[in-house]
Amino acid sequence: MLMNLLRRFFIQRKSAQLLAEAQRLFREGAFEEAERAGLEYEKSSSDLAELHYLRASIALAQERHESAARHLEAAVAERDSDSTFHSKLAEVLQKLGRHDSAAVHYASALEHLPPSDPARPRTMLRLAAALQDCNRQREAEQWYRKILDVDPGNRDALLCLAVMREDSDVEEARSLMDRYTALQAGAAPRLRRALMLPVILQSSEEIDRIRQRLDRDLDELLGLKSPEVSNPEFEVGATPFNLAYHGRNNAELLRKIARVCRSMYPARTECAHRAFSSGRLRIGFVSTYFYAHSVGRTTFGLIRDLPRDRFEVHVFAIAPQTDDLAEAIRKGADRYVSLPLDLGRVRGAIDSAALDIVFFADIGMHPLTYFLAFWRLAPIQMVTWGHSVTSGIDTIDYYVSSDAIEAAGSEQYYTEKLVRLPGYFMPHYRRPALGGPRVSRGELGLPEGKHLYYCPQNLFKLHPDFDGSIRAILERDPQAELVLPEFIRAGVAEQLRRRFELTLGALASRIRFVPRSEHRKFLQCVAAADVVLDPFHFGGCNSSCDALSLGVPVVTLPGSQLPGRFTLGLYEEIDLDCCVARSADEYVEIALRLGRDAEYRKSVSERISARCARLFDRPDAGLALGEELLRIAGTAP
Repeated sequence: MLMNLLRRFFIQRKSAQLLAEAQRLFREGAFEEAERAGLEYEKSSSDLAELHYLRASIALAQERHESAARHLEAAVAERDSDSTFHSKLAEVLQKLGRHDSAAVHYASALEHLPPSDPARPRTMLRLAAALQDCNRQREAEQWYRKILDVDPGNRDALLCLAVMREDSDVEEARSLMDRYTALQAGAAPRLRRALMLPVILQSSEEIDRIRQRLDRDLDELLGLKSPEVSNPEFEVGATPFNLAYHGRNNAELLRKIARVCRSMYPARTECAHRAFSSGRLRIGFVSTYFYAHSVGRTTFGLIRDLPRDRFEVHVFAIAPQTDDLAEAIRKGADRYVSLPLDLGRVRGAIDSAALDIVFFADIGMHPLTYFLAFWRLAPIQMVTWGHSVTSGIDTIDYYVSSDAIEAAGSEQYYTEKLVRLPGYFMPHYRRPALGGPRVSRGELGLPEGKHLYYCPQNLFKLHPDFDGSIRAILERDPQAELVLPEFIRAGVAEQLRRRFELTLGALASRIRFVPRSEHRKFLQCVAAADVVLDPFHFGGCNSSCDALSLGVPVVTLPGSQLPGRFTLGLYEEIDLDCCVARSADEYVEIALRLGRDAEYRKSVSERISARCARLFDRPDAGLALGEELLRIAGTAP
């Protein structure tokens, strides 16, 4: 008996020594030796939980995340009550994109943490973040509120909840940011609060109020002495995106926002390398959206069609995704650089290319590229309509647009010098195709026997001024239903429904929200519509190309600014004006005639189908851009 006890004691002691040795070797970075010591430990011990955890740690150090996950799952199976195992497994699962499983293990970690454990708030935060990542927004919000119940001054929870609530209740979001800025010094969080603007606008009067409030907030920030911000893409983490949908001239407000940004983020304004290389001009296209996204679709042709005898084309794809268009963009470049969401690394990569021209496909859609634009990275810097408004930034020299769609005097809307390219304006846009026969309305969840008016735009494009036209169409066509896409972020559609209850009353019951879908199903929904409605003051571009390619009429009322004039340009290119209105009243008349008169609608559709081929797969815009770039470079000092 005694001998058995002694033998067991010495075996356990030897096992503990082997494990301790393996852990020491791991800490010293001797991973292979640590693995071998671990295997020796495995021969002498039946408790393998710590060994699996160690092997997971080795795998993580070597960025072998799948292997790490397997070992952590084994550790949890051996000792389910260990909160550390659950937390670490959840972290790895998040890196692998398995957010639902990560949430399960963060919840398990919390079950095994004592109420007083200081790790609880951090684990609760991670659980909330995992729930957000798998689009369980309500549950995430509940966890952030639980954190604030026990720790009202938790800055991370305040910031995360404020950002979550911004879409649903911007006033609550600003109130949460007030609490956050009381705890967090500096101008960055105050600018983040100032840029919290409603996604859905309730009235023109509200637009006036929030713009006046933003102007006051910016004046306060300009008078604030604050430490410099090192990482504005995270510390501010927002852009003036929602201003674009107000239907107003944003040039001065965007210029003032840029002044505030520069006051806290003094990026370099002089080019670090010699102006203009000998031989071909080196141009670099920059975006976080070089894949099957509206920005990718409208930039691909510029990248592909610039004449290679005069240009060397670089593409800087930030956080790229993998799809057919992303691959086409990669192949269309002379040099393609894939970069992480790290402003410093992106800036360094562009700097090292010693470009003559930096071409932003969009500014204002992502914080990283917005703040990157404050750096002078090339002698010539320009932007185009990935986000169809001016940047306001003093280091962006040109805004590339088209003479075909800019109105007379539209220079007033830009802080850059406006470039009006001649000719057709859609750069080698690929013609969309259904990829099969048309699907019935019933299969798409749409009603048969109704007149379907489809407005396939993000809901933030639906300006309050548009409600009157919607009301008139629904009042005068008893068979009309308006189809709108659901919004990806929670709370936005609900705000629009509340506005419609006030502006449309009982007619709002004839508005149908359909789930967002991948592009092929989206095209089937467009094909099933009788009429597509182009909203004002910010209409469609890609969506109008899609509809016209299928022969579906798009009714448009051109605005005075670029965002409301793309559909006009498409119709002018195919020499058809019967769907282009000159007033809101005429817009309603055109829509109703198309919606109610099937024979007339068929005749218009046939004319569109007969002419629309000229809208697609053309190199005009890329070639015109090349000529203009050569002219600009030739006149540069």
